Amino acid sequence: MADNLCKIDLAMNMIKEEIIRELSESVSKQNKTTSFHPSSSKNLSFSEKASD
Repeated sequence: MADNLCKIDLAMNMIKEEIIRELSESVSKQNKTTSFHPSSSKNLSFSEKASD
């Protein structure tokens, strides 16, 4: 029984690491393609900023 739990735990950790790797790659790609324009937020009032 304990051996099965160790195998399940190992498999879950491998799945978790793969998901984290894929998310990290996705965020990296997204950050490369997304440009941030800080000047566009300067024209908004406080209430407009808070509604985002």
